[in-house]
Amino acid sequence: MARRYEQRARAEQQEHTRRRIVEAALELHRTVGPGESSFSAVAERAGVQRSTLYRHFPDDRALFLACSGLHVDEHPFPDAAPWRAIASPRSRAEAALAEVYAYWAEHESLIANVLRDGERDPVLHEVNELRMGGPMALARDVLVEAWPERARTRELLAAAALAVDFRTWRTLVRRSGLDQAEAVALMASSLASAADRGAASASAA
Repeated sequence: MARRYEQRARAEQQEHTRRRIVEAALELHRTVGPGESSFSAVAERAGVQRSTLYRHFPDDRALFLACSGLHVDEHPFPDAAPWRAIASPRSRAEAALAEVYAYWAEHESLIANVLRDGERDPVLHEVNELRMGGPMALARDVLVEAWPERARTRELLAAAALAVDFRTWRTLVRRSGLDQAEAVALMASSLASAADRGAASASAA
């Protein structure tokens, strides 16, 4: 009994240490970015030795996966599936983009830093695509599905991908000064215009 208790206590302590390391790394990613979050900096913030950190995470990829996994578990990207219940393409786009843009606003610092540093770090880029590529592709596809099949052109697909992208939101809201509702309305209109052009081209053919 005593041995099992010791083993359980050791495992709980290891899990606690692992969690503390991941939380410390995530906070550094949010404040300074993954590119500036050396293992030494993470270990110092977590209050552990570098050797302890390496026992849990032997390389950057392992730590990036753990950090992104914790963030996604605690703050998942908006679920696109319920949007399918909204039949109107324009209404679906407005509801969906309002959720997506609220998510970008809430997690702006972390996402901006990860995307910036991912341009220079292929491992970070790979991990980010692994975590976010699927949910964002689903969001794009659910937006496109709302329009009639004849309107689902490559232009509409591109417009939907652009609409849900973090950089689009940041350009509209942070750089151009639109508020959230204005940004949503603008991109919903862009999607509708792309769909109308696609439908017109299909009819003309």
